[in-house]
Amino acid sequence: MEDPRVLVAALAILAYALLSRQMGRWWISMPAAMLVIGFVVGPDGFGLISTPIQGEFVKSVAELTLALLLFHDAVRIDLRALRVGYSVPLRLLGIGLPLMIVIGTVVGWALLPSLGLVGVALVATMLAPTDAALGEAVVSDERVPTRIRQGLNVESGLNDGLSVPVFLVLLGAAADPTALHSGALAEQLATQIGVGIACGVAVGGLGGLLFRLASRDHLMERMWRRIAIVALAFSCFVSAAVLGGSGFIGAFVGGISFGLAAEARSPQDNAFTGYLGTVFDAVSFFLLGVVVLPFALPRVTWQIVVYALISLVAVRMVSVALAMLGSGARRPTVAFMGWFGPRGLATLVFAVLVIDANVAHGDVIASAAIVGVVLSVFAHGFSAPPLVSAYANWFAHNPKPVPMETGHVHQHATRLQVPSVEPDASRAEPGG
Repeated sequence: MEDPRVLVAALAILAYALLSRQMGRWWISMPAAMLVIGFVVGPDGFGLISTPIQGEFVKSVAELTLALLLFHDAVRIDLRALRVGYSVPLRLLGIGLPLMIVIGTVVGWALLPSLGLVGVALVATMLAPTDAALGEAVVSDERVPTRIRQGLNVESGLNDGLSVPVFLVLLGAAADPTALHSGALAEQLATQIGVGIACGVAVGGLGGLLFRLASRDHLMERMWRRIAIVALAFSCFVSAAVLGGSGFIGAFVGGISFGLAAEARSPQDNAFTGYLGTVFDAVSFFLLGVVVLPFALPRVTWQIVVYALISLVAVRMVSVALAMLGSGARRPTVAFMGWFGPRGLATLVFAVLVIDANVAHGDVIASAAIVGVVLSVFAHGFSAPPLVSAYANWFAHNPKPVPMETGHVHQHATRLQVPSVEPDASRAEPGG
């Protein structure tokens, strides 16, 4: 391959890797660095990448990245741990996520009425999923109560997949408003969800069973155990898409099915999927700077910026506050969880899909979502280290511990965190 654009992207990732520890000290996250580098070398910057990158390529990279990370996050879900620490993620997903879509739609209707009800609901849905990788310190710093870290981590892993059906319905309605009344949209949605779930269960479950049998009989080399999981993730995604279902639902359900069927497996096996996903993630944010951001900038208005800010701050924090009513969580904890709902890869993928669908006002809808991602990359990336320290210090010195905040829950390594030996389950969390 002699494409200089690939060389520029590879050098950008290499540069961040070489300086990653120092970047962490400067509170510069990988998404922020790759976004800036992409924009600087792109056509709106120094023009080192002057030849256009096809939208289909950007779409493919973004889709495969999200599928890989959905599968990875689903495999990491510890169902036994959730039986103990289910309260936080259940509230965030069962109450907070729907509230974010509803409140975001109301705010969008006030600021962007020209998009129509379906259009503003589509924007609200695109900005509902969170991405824990943009605030890595929040879910990896052990000074933060494990239940809170686990809750935010599980929320991030699950809300992408849960948002997909809602997004597909609204995207279909935006593309063909008559479909809402003809029943075609309901049929399409049923196919997308049904085929996606079926492929995820069948491919992921069978793959997990074969993985377990091959492991039991010592048929696999250690390296190929890790590669097998990557191959299975892509198999779940592509098989569902080829058969007319949602590849994202297929990947997500496939990850859960694989985790259940494979049973005993080393965290290192799935870690390789996370590492590969991180590389794809870096490429996606690089392409965001090179292609997607320049597409959005000419369409940005003050209403879009205000809406994105309100979505990141007020909509998220109000939804979390309402979701945590009656939980006993103290105000600093609720505010901490409310602020750390960064928007990232899922929103970017949704934006690319909207652009590709050629729906009415699709450029404005996508631009609003893209602005939300860009603002989140910097706001949450730079604020994570200092706010984590501030919250951890408050928690350590507060004399009134709350059970919801203090119990220990098994915490898997996140996609950017090197797996290590798990701490003793008997070790108590720092009390308040």
